Amino acid sequence: MTITVLFLITAITFIFYLFYFRSTAPPPLQPGTTADRCSICLVDYADEEEREDNQIRILPDCGHVFHAICVGEWLRNNPTCPICRSSVMLG
Repeated sequence: MTITVLFLITAITFIFYLFYFRSTAPPPLQPGTTADRCSICLVDYADEEEREDNQIRILPDCGHVFHAICVGEWLRNNPTCPICRSSVMLG
């Protein structure tokens, strides 16, 4: 009897835990999602439209967008996307 009660309490607690955290978790990012700002330097793309050196680079495998200067510096040190860590082949 005691084991059955403990099992039921554990099962109910576990089910509550699953439903609570599933409903409060943020949705996962989809590959290729873009933002309004570069996730490396955190500057809005729209704020720099008038500048001549404001080039945007899209990584081919995942589709994430960055300033060309920012992601170029990142890729010199890391062979992966700064957001999703997918491999980036430099050629």
